[in-house]
Amino acid sequence: MKQLLILFFGVLFLVSCTDNKKKEQEKIEKAIQKIDSLETVVKNGIESLEKTTTEVEEQLKKLDTI
Repeated sequence: MKQLLILFFGVLFLVSCTDNKKKEQEKIEKAIQKIDSLETVVKNGIESLEKTTTEVEEQLKKLDTI
């Protein structure tokens, strides 16, 4: 009976550890998704800044020729 009780609590402990690992994995996946979305926002911002920079450079060249 004692061995059965120990086995039962061992199984419960393993199940609880597995649940915690799943929760942590979900948190990690959400964090990765947030990082990916931030990365795309930053890339789009950089592209926009590069376009603006080239436009400003072209305008400055036109002003220099005048």
